[in-house]
Amino acid sequence: MKQPLNNHPEKKPHREIAALMESERPHLLRYACYRLGNADDAEDAVQDIFLQLHTKKQDAGGHPLANLRSYLYRSLSNFCTDRLRRRQTRQFVPIEQATHVSEEKAENFEQEFQLISTLLAGIPEEQAEVIRLRIHGNNSFSDIAAILDIPVTTAKSRFQYGIEKIRKGIKS
Repeated sequence: MKQPLNNHPEKKPHREIAALMESERPHLLRYACYRLGNADDAEDAVQDIFLQLHTKKQDAGGHPLANLRSYLYRSLSNFCTDRLRRRQTRQFVPIEQATHVSEEKAENFEQEFQLISTLLAGIPEEQAEVIRLRIHGNNSFSDIAAILDIPVTTAKSRFQYGIEKIRKGIKS
């Protein structure tokens, strides 16, 4: 006996992915945009990751993906990191030299991106990534812990230490 199309077992992962795409797309685009600095590149990255998720239904061990959302953010983070490594155009400025920039008001995305990139470049990458996932990705600390495969307390402390370093750099 045929099952109705809506209840077909093979369609369930596709419906889950479609629902995830709809709910997370704005956060993923913002996250990717602040990582890559360009809305077009962010759009491409998110589209590539959704395509990858759509075609990959199992983890490396052959089990169904347990947490699609975590997989999605981890994949996007890795994609952005790879893209940035290939570019090799990021300039790192010590946080002490960025204080004059922090007083300026960002008039457009490019200025805001430069400001945020400069501030995040002055702290360790693992702290910067937690800050990006929390602020730009709109993730909870438990989500960040799952995405980065770290304890929740570690995610919280990386966020706190990163923010403190940025504040100290701005004040000095």
